[in-house]
Amino acid sequence: REIQLIYNVEWMNRNMLSADLKETFIKLRAPFDPTNTGGAQLASGEEFHWYDAGVSFASDNRRLLNFIMTGRYGGYYNGTRWSMTGELNYRVQPYGSLAMVSTYNSISLPSPYNSANLLLIGPRLDFTFTEKLFFTSFIQYNNQVDNLNLNLRFQWRFAPVSDLFIVYTENSFPNDYRIKNRGLVLKLSYWFN
Repeated sequence: REIQLIYNVEWMNRNMLSADLKETFIKLRAPFDPTNTGGAQLASGEEFHWYDAGVSFASDNRRLLNFIMTGRYGGYYNGTRWSMTGELNYRVQPYGSLAMVSTYNSISLPSPYNSANLLLIGPRLDFTFTEKLFFTSFIQYNNQVDNLNLNLRFQWRFAPVSDLFIVYTENSFPNDYRIKNRGLVLKLSYWFN
């Protein structure tokens, strides 16, 4: 269960500041490692209740260069978590946008559970060929599972709310780029009206 109280302030120039307080309750249905790092697991049936608070600032997203910064601190299962998220976007109209996205989590848990400093970081590229053809790609580094993920998505909107997606994804080790797995997916959605 999550209960969240949020207060937003939006300026005339469309910058926005947001603050929130969140209460969380979880009862585990299975053993769980809160850091997913292979350490000791919290027992099934245990109940956890904590509070955390966050502050976020977003610049005017109508501008060619805009950003979002978010910070959170508070409880996390039987410990604490401090996290920072940042996104820097640059739009090249009418062709697309380039972004750099990152998330950092510092999780502190009591012994014998693992504490962890987790990082996700990577660039994202969105390119518009025409009003019906789009290309999106991102590369993401994840130190939690020592992974480098590449995702390429081609989208063709052949009718309103009807799309053909071709997606290629690949996971590799970041130090030598050895492939862990890769996949090619075709998805078709069609709106019957």
